[in-house]
Amino acid sequence: MLNIAITPHREFLPADSDEQKLFLMLKLRPTKQVANTRPPTNIAFVIDTSGSMYSVVAGEPQPTDQVVQMDGQQWRVATGGKTKIDIVIESLRSLLHSGKLDANDRISIIQFDDQATTLISATPATEVAAIDAAILRLKSFSGGTRMGLGLKQALHALDDHSMASRRALVFTDGQTVDEDLCDELAKQFSIANIPMIALGVGEFNEDLLNRLSDVTGGKPFHVVPGTATGTAVSILDFPNTIVSEIGLVQQEVITNLALTVKTVKGVALTRVLRAYPSQAEFSLDQDPHSIGNVLAHDETVFILEFTIASRTASRIRIAQLGLTYDVPGENRRGELDLQNVVVQFVAGQELAVQVDQEVMGYVQQCNIAQVITEATRIAEQDPHRAEELLESARRMTKRLGNTEMTDSLTSAQDELRKTRRISSATRKTIKMGSKSKTVKMGQDINDELSEAEIRQASGT
Repeated sequence: MLNIAITPHREFLPADSDEQKLFLMLKLRPTKQVANTRPPTNIAFVIDTSGSMYSVVAGEPQPTDQVVQMDGQQWRVATGGKTKIDIVIESLRSLLHSGKLDANDRISIIQFDDQATTLISATPATEVAAIDAAILRLKSFSGGTRMGLGLKQALHALDDHSMASRRALVFTDGQTVDEDLCDELAKQFSIANIPMIALGVGEFNEDLLNRLSDVTGGKPFHVVPGTATGTAVSILDFPNTIVSEIGLVQQEVITNLALTVKTVKGVALTRVLRAYPSQAEFSLDQDPHSIGNVLAHDETVFILEFTIASRTASRIRIAQLGLTYDVPGENRRGELDLQNVVVQFVAGQELAVQVDQEVMGYVQQCNIAQVITEATRIAEQDPHRAEELLESARRMTKRLGNTEMTDSLTSAQDELRKTRRISSATRKTIKMGSKSKTVKMGQDINDELSEAEIRQASGT
């Protein structure tokens, strides 16, 4: 049901090095039989309907004489332009009428401002009229921003114990006042294996959206008005983005991956990451570790990071890995028996310098997000150092073939050189883009990583 390959970044480790790193690549790909199945899906759209969602982002609005009262303020009505909420409504209706959903797909529509309402819950996508009416109601609300209330209702709407691929798609354009509640709910989404697709436009908190997508194994997007470059998404292309992401949910033929890791004394599991097709870092609090789902017709790649104490030169089993999972299209469960992770410890450094370039390519992609976060943090206090970090990340994305991320980093560097700072929009694009867009590695990398880069990543 599931083809699995386990590859360490080194087959030999120096025996006399303390606190060294071992990166283990876990590559999963469904068998052809399983890849051709179709999982049922359960999708909740959690939409910000606060007052700022009514700002015009497309077209040429023309003011009228009509004045309305909203959120305690007076606003002059304009015609001819499209607001954020208009485009979200168009996008959801476009998906509903696209023909890509069927009776196996269930839809929930939830709005939030300073309150939250479930407009329709877990309804088969074939009930087009009812879902359409719920989507149109999104324009009936306005207020502040309390995302946590919307997420709470989404968790209830997705409380489905049948085998299905589930997803919460969250769209927001502002700073929520209940960030702590969002973080707490994200843990519950993770336990239930409900990834979040977090889309932000405007002055939202990108760190929060990155955390929500990370903790749940989802994906973040920075949505921008007008033309988008690099890893950003244009709000005008939002309908295509929605259709594409929901299409991926329909391809999750393996779900509820639960990873068991048993280590020997002197070995600690320090990180569990998904490296491809998008990035996420999973919590180590759960046992077994919930690591999400696997797409049909492609590989899903995880990186396990171990910290290892020095030991005598010998061949040693340092860990055992086990895996359970669901196959919703066939309504059954699968299991991988415990697999031994064996490493040869050797005296000296000669054999230990040999590394697997495919594994290190994924490790470097995971490290890029950390480099970018640090660059944006120090940009205003130390622009020179921030520029060095961005250049390091840019060179790596170029070498690995991540064109979109390279373009985003090049733009950020140009802006930093000219203004000595990184704007809010650029910061969002590069921080979220480093998570949402990764590239597939292979054994045929043209430009191999330098020894210095390998040592920096592996801590040896």
